[in-house]
Amino acid sequence: MATLDWPADLVPSKTTWGLQSNTETFISPLNRSVQTVERPGARWKVALEFPPMDAIQTGRLQAFLASLGGMAGRFTLWPHGRPGGSAFAPLVTGTMTNFRELPTKSWPVSTLVLRAGDYLAVGGELKIVTADVTSSAGGLATVPVAPPFRNAPANNAAITLNKPRATMMLTADEYSVSMLPGRIAESIVVTAAEIF
Repeated sequence: MATLDWPADLVPSKTTWGLQSNTETFISPLNRSVQTVERPGARWKVALEFPPMDAIQTGRLQAFLASLGGMAGRFTLWPHGRPGGSAFAPLVTGTMTNFRELPTKSWPVSTLVLRAGDYLAVGGELKIVTADVTSSAGGLATVPVAPPFRNAPANNAAITLNKPRATMMLTADEYSVSMLPGRIAESIVVTAAEIF
């Protein structure tokens, strides 16, 4: 099944984006000291809430959800609350040595290029910027991100700042929509999780 794009005209009234880290905690049976280890595999989770909609918009949403075939379908989704829209076109530079820091180039020189909380995508992975980033006099910048990259992006890979996307799947095989008189749907909530 092909990976679909979330329809641009289906904009939720509320989104709840979150990160599910993959950790393991060990508690010593001797002194109760705690050690926690972060493992690869953190993933994005999202809840999209739609207000009461007319029959046409409700039908559009139902058709998209039905086309996914439950949890078998895949779709790309961007954080609606912070879609980006930067005019910059940065690239990955060099080889990544720290999977929490993205080496980048092609920025305007000595400029605040990203703010903490901005999203970006590269190499099929969606990341959140964890601190403000200012480019160097040479247009380079090291971007701190979370979660850590699963795979190092290629040198010169394009970085998406406008509607950066993650590949998602629904978290359940079924959905339902309640209709009110006058063919108006009640609020609808769609939940999804990143898949890789």
